[in-house]
Amino acid sequence: MGYIQTIHVIDDDATVRMSLQILLGAEGYVVHSHESGQAFLNTIQKDDVGCIVTDVNMPGMTGIELLFEMCKLRMGMPAIVISGFMDARLKQESKEGGAFRCFQKPVDLDALLAAIHAALVQAYGGDQNLAFSG
Repeated sequence: MGYIQTIHVIDDDATVRMSLQILLGAEGYVVHSHESGQAFLNTIQKDDVGCIVTDVNMPGMTGIELLFEMCKLRMGMPAIVISGFMDARLKQESKEGGAFRCFQKPVDLDALLAAIHAALVQAYGGDQNLAFSG
């Protein structure tokens, strides 16, 4: 187990990863960035806690495929999906894969922060303080 306020940013665009790492870090989150869904899966343990923010369109494993793989592996970490183009079909696929919320890029930071907080509260028993896990 780890710190609940850990955010995993998964995006093939280094600029997006760096920007989100800086912005989320400034809000007090511990941020780990990964250049692909497979890179994330290679570094994570099934019982790790936190939240992921993943792009959809990436080489290799897409963000949607990552969501379904996380479900298959029974990973309980909530996920927020971001994409340069978000239509109804993509939103539906994201929800079917277990996404907590979906956003179109550029993402409004306040909305993203609110979604991350809500996802963490819902996933980890409603603890408003989101302190350390067991």
